[in-house]
Amino acid sequence: MTLDPRFYEIMRKNPLFMDLCEERFLQVVEGTICSKLKTGETLFRQFQPATDFFLIVQGKIKISLLSIEGTEKVVDIINEGNTFAEAIIFKGMNGYPVNSEALSDVTVLKINAERYIETLSSSPEACFKVMGCLSARVHWLMNEMERLSLHNATYRLISFLLENVPEERETQVELTLSAPKHVIASRISITPETLSRTLKALSKKGLLEVHDSHITLLDPAELRHIVSIG
Repeated sequence: MTLDPRFYEIMRKNPLFMDLCEERFLQVVEGTICSKLKTGETLFRQFQPATDFFLIVQGKIKISLLSIEGTEKVVDIINEGNTFAEAIIFKGMNGYPVNSEALSDVTVLKINAERYIETLSSSPEACFKVMGCLSARVHWLMNEMERLSLHNATYRLISFLLENVPEERETQVELTLSAPKHVIASRISITPETLSRTLKALSKKGLLEVHDSHITLLDPAELRHIVSIG
C-alpha cells in the first residue's frame, strides 16, 4: 500500500527522519503504512512481536504496563508528532515490553524497523543524529524517574501541569487535560483519590481552578516556585 504523500512532510519534520537524504528517506517511506484506531483500541500488546515503531499523526496513545496482580501502570502519554517504541527496536528486543491503547481516535504511521535500521547503517551522519535524539529521550526518562520516586503528589502534579507551559509565562494559563484523570493519576504514580485531593488543595490556595477536564493555572510563577523548593 502506497503511503499518502501528505504524511511525507510530517515524517520529514521528525528528528528520526530529517537528516536522511531523499533516496534513503523514500526507502523508509516504502516500509511505512498508516493505521487508524478508535478510542480504546489497542495498537500493540505487551510481548507482541516487535516489528515496527510508530509516529502519531493525530490523537493520543497511552503506554502502560500490567503488574503481576493485573494493575495497570501508565508509563507515558504520547501526543501527535511524536514517535515511540524506537528504542525497543534498536535494542533488538523480540517483543514490546508495554501495551499501547488509543486515548482518542488516532492516526498513526507504522514504520518498519528492519528497513529503517538498514537505511541508517548506510548513513553514519544520520545515525549519529538519531543517537542524539534518543539520548535526549533517555535524559528525559531519567528526570521522570527522579520526579516520580523522590517527590510528593503535589510536586508531581504541578510538574505535570507545567510541562508545556513556557518558563517565562506568569499570567494565567488555560489547560485541557490530555487524558482522563485516572490515567493521569497512574501516569504520575498517585491514586485518583490523591489526585482529586491535591487539585482541591491547590484550588483552595487560589493557585488553580478546575472545571472537569479544563484547568486554569492562576499563578504559574508561584506553582514553579513550589516545584523549585520541592
